[in-house]
Amino acid sequence: MRVVEEIVLRIYLITPDEKDPLPAVSAALSVLPRGAAGVQLRQPSVTARVLLERARALRAICTRFAAPLLVNDRADVAIAAGADGVHLPARGLPAADAKKLVPLVGVSCHTVEEVARATEADFCVFGPIFDTPGKGPALGTNALAAAARATSKPVFALGGVDAGNAARCIEAGARGVACIRAVLAAKDPAAAAIALWKAIALVLLLWALPARADDSRYQDYPVGSRASALGGAFVALSDDPSGLYYNPAGICDSRRLNVSVSASLYGIERQNRGAIQIGREAFSIAGLNTLNVIPGEAGLIKGVGPLDERGTPFAYGFDVTVPAYRSYGIDATDPFQVHTRVTDRTFDLAAGVAARLNPKVNVGFALHYVLRLFDTSEDALSVGAGANPPVGVYHANASFQNGNLVGLVGVKYRHSDEWLFGASLGLPGVFIHSSGSVSVQDVVSNPGSPNQATIDSNGDVGSRTYVPAMARVGAAWVVPHRWTATAQLTGHLGTSYDRFSVAPQISQRLRLQDHIERSPVVDLNMGGEYLLDPEYSIALGFFTDRTGAPDFALLADGTLAPGSSRQPRVSLYGGTATLGLIGLHSISRIGVSIAYGSGQDAVPNDPTGIIDPTGFRPAPINQLFLYVFLASTFRY
Repeated sequence: MRVVEEIVLRIYLITPDEKDPLPAVSAALSVLPRGAAGVQLRQPSVTARVLLERARALRAICTRFAAPLLVNDRADVAIAAGADGVHLPARGLPAADAKKLVPLVGVSCHTVEEVARATEADFCVFGPIFDTPGKGPALGTNALAAAARATSKPVFALGGVDAGNAARCIEAGARGVACIRAVLAAKDPAAAAIALWKAIALVLLLWALPARADDSRYQDYPVGSRASALGGAFVALSDDPSGLYYNPAGICDSRRLNVSVSASLYGIERQNRGAIQIGREAFSIAGLNTLNVIPGEAGLIKGVGPLDERGTPFAYGFDVTVPAYRSYGIDATDPFQVHTRVTDRTFDLAAGVAARLNPKVNVGFALHYVLRLFDTSEDALSVGAGANPPVGVYHANASFQNGNLVGLVGVKYRHSDEWLFGASLGLPGVFIHSSGSVSVQDVVSNPGSPNQATIDSNGDVGSRTYVPAMARVGAAWVVPHRWTATAQLTGHLGTSYDRFSVAPQISQRLRLQDHIERSPVVDLNMGGEYLLDPEYSIALGFFTDRTGAPDFALLADGTLAPGSSRQPRVSLYGGTATLGLIGLHSISRIGVSIAYGSGQDAVPNDPTGIIDPTGFRPAPINQLFLYVFLASTFRY
């Protein structure tokens, strides 16, 4: 009897009653990855002698394919045959007593309470999940999810499970699926086993793959010093260097010299799909990434002319912001070995001027150079079953850089000392330059057949990030030396463009979406700042970051139709909390910015191309951005 140290199964094959199960079990295990499946011998209608004979024969088959063997409800037969364990019915022998006899014990459960009580078992089989003849009403995937949450033990879904619905069980939190009719009672057990494994393997892969470059949103976090504290609602104020980003008309409402620096000291981005259970060690996932000292914004503005209580009649300034920065990676080892790295950065360099037309109206203009740098690489390895298995290797990398010039005009209206209004209009970007390269390599080695190798690359790829027209409008209510409340609406027009152009054989295998579609989007920013005393202030902000990606176009089988958008559809909702430290010539703010959203992403069916070289399907995705920032503004 082998000692089973850890349950890593995905498929739990249960034999049909009476019929000799050896041919079907052998056929099914021969096409599945070693160690991915286990077998339960369940034949209550046969005699003990026949059951023992079949258990001993199955023992040899299961050993060959590294599959644990359990006998249903007969610990004596399991011990005599050298099986790995026994599977207990809901009203069978207590699991604690069975563990004294065999090393591996599984139990059948039909309620969440039974799952929670099965603390001595190594795993649970829960069902029926779907309609099954003679098994009572289906419990459904909601009950399965509750069962998975009720225990730290692996839970397998049973009852009506097949290749068409296995993914739903995994997404609900099941470790794997158990079945009788779907595989061992099928006309072709090998083909049925392959279909079931594909369904499970693909959904596990969906969990592990990261979101692609996201061209569907505009502000994962606010930028600037005071602007970050107010959740990005700054168009009606804009009285520090980040005003060049929000509304250049406001920069002359400042001192003669104003210098601002802000940085994200530490940040994480977390993304996951489905019901990932980190604690179950189903696969390794690097879903967190640290962002070390990223400059969020740095700039200065200089007033020109007589200084009064508001500022100066003219001003000019320069500002550098990082409105988007993503750097993350994911490593998955089950069911494929997949390693992906993505770095996506946008830099905004601005220069602008502002003038006070009269005591109530300011106007301004800023010219922005927007530079985007993107790099991604992905490596995948898939190894089939058997002593001399087929092997597939996939490697792809892409990088591009492009620059645009964007003009921003703004106006600021001072209705009174308490009420301020602002508006700015961003003109469509003017393309300046681009460069890029892409490479895709595929190698498939199948014993008995010539190796298939495909290598495509292009080192001179033009790229583009189209910046659509944008408008901001907002208002601020200010009680001098006490508090400020401000709100802002930001609208972006829709757009359509090709990110880069490559040969069809490359674009077919490259997992990046080339064509980008954006619908018009309106975002809300609002915030408030309260002066506790002359030296301290607190601020809270709220912002939205809604997606402009179009809906997925789906086929009848749930996969994406050819030509469908593959852009992530995730809208974020976030907030900021800040503490301000006020000095004679400076204001320093330390705070946190957090944003969370859920939606759908398009992910490849198979990165190696062995199962499906071109298909994609939607997957649920959750995203979390968290940044701790420090910002200081110096006024002279």
